[in-house]
Amino acid sequence: MPTSKGKNLLYRCMLPAAPRLHGSPVSDFYGHNIEYFSHLKRIIRHHHISGGAFLFSSGSSQSYVYTKAYHTSVLSGSQIYFRVASVTKMATALLAFRLQEKGCIDLSAPVLHYLPEVGELPELKDVTLLHLLSHTSGLADPPDLESMLIHHTPFPKAVTGCRYAEPGASFRYSNLGYGLLGCVYEAVLNAPLGRIYEEELFARLSMNASIEGSSLPPDQIMPVVRILPYHPSRMLSVTELGKIPLTSADPLYHYGHSAGSMYTDLPSLYKLLVCIRDGGAPLLSSPHTMKRQLASYGAISPTLSYGAGLLIIRDPSISASPVYGHQGFAYGCVDGAFWEDTTGNIIISLNGGCSEARKGRLGAVNADLCRWAFKKELPTWT
Repeated sequence: MPTSKGKNLLYRCMLPAAPRLHGSPVSDFYGHNIEYFSHLKRIIRHHHISGGAFLFSSGSSQSYVYTKAYHTSVLSGSQIYFRVASVTKMATALLAFRLQEKGCIDLSAPVLHYLPEVGELPELKDVTLLHLLSHTSGLADPPDLESMLIHHTPFPKAVTGCRYAEPGASFRYSNLGYGLLGCVYEAVLNAPLGRIYEEELFARLSMNASIEGSSLPPDQIMPVVRILPYHPSRMLSVTELGKIPLTSADPLYHYGHSAGSMYTDLPSLYKLLVCIRDGGAPLLSSPHTMKRQLASYGAISPTLSYGAGLLIIRDPSISASPVYGHQGFAYGCVDGAFWEDTTGNIIISLNGGCSEARKGRLGAVNADLCRWAFKKELPTWT
């Protein structure tokens, strides 16, 4: 993944060598007419999107666009599940606000209050749930986090040595931090994490979704492939972590799923995004505060800041108003789900493979799609 400026530049220079679709990339389309379809197709080709699923929404009108895939025979469609990577964090944050409203947790409370069995773990001293939700916990991801999850390493060992700053002092994106939220959910509800998401979130929003890849039919999951370097033999449908079923509550070990393991389809992700956009209705009885800015990406990405599980984009080239949502990078996919604050217009983009080029920390494909949707296409739908 091209995370540094140098790697990103090299990646962009090599992009012309990546595979691309021939002819029209669109395999299916229905809904509201798209005025600037040719521009959208150019974006799809430019970013080498394979097996893509798009939803554009303004008011009561929606358009669904599905693209061809060069890496798989699984057809992108409304019944296909996508692993949406860090877009999961929106669901995890919304679930936190629901559990707080039910009186199960307090977001201002220390994490250790809900995990007494680990004792006074120094790395988590003074870290609150809200610190975890806003990536301001002072915790860095260990380099072998994924290996620790797969090999059943208890989270106190994974956390050891990861404290780099005092809680609240600075922003640093942390999958480990979001994973610990899952540990708290299991501890307070004494139920496996998959069941918690299903009963408290997915079923209540009538979503087809799961955080357990092992529970889904393999032929209904869009596999992901990295387009650069392109190795079709390395397609991935379910991660090693996702293959491990969550049969019982185990807060010491289930610190990976709540960061980026949600599988869902396009219409279901739309339901989740609308719920968050509309303040949590109908899931919450009072509006959430997920949109409140809690941290900034700083010089590394000046247009980006972060709320509670929400990325905030303030870029006049994309929209005159703030744009909220989240993006997900994982194994070659670059997903995105965003809405424009003033209009409520929505764009969702899922795929099985895409250019991972970035603009700061924002995926270049997400920047281009949002700019096209919010500045050019959706204003014509009024």
